[in-house]
Amino acid sequence: MSLKHSLIRNRRTLATMLLFFCISIYSGISLSAEIPVVLAQGESKQSGNELLNAVVGGANLKDMTKQQIVAAYGEPLTKDTTGEKGRYDEKWTYSCETHNGLDYDCVFIYFMADRVVNVENF
Repeated sequence: MSLKHSLIRNRRTLATMLLFFCISIYSGISLSAEIPVVLAQGESKQSGNELLNAVVGGANLKDMTKQQIVAAYGEPLTKDTTGEKGRYDEKWTYSCETHNGLDYDCVFIYFMADRVVNVENF
């Protein structure tokens, strides 16, 4: 392999590494004026499991306030205030834990004017 091909190959590798580095840095940063996603100080991941069981069991959370949700199920893992105008103002994400100890986002609660308007579970 000639020196020219070796330099081109090294530049491509360097460019690829730089691209992945930039993506990893900027993927966690909000480009809005304020950083809307905050990590809540959740008491435990178990609260997400309890909430998921309640939702799957038919619990109706609509029209509950944020204070009622926190009192019943604890703090969420994250609170996102970017919201979609007309759909919701704030989205809370609860994290659940599997039997293998793996974490995943399992319940999403959407608020409009401090009241639950929608709940999604995965």
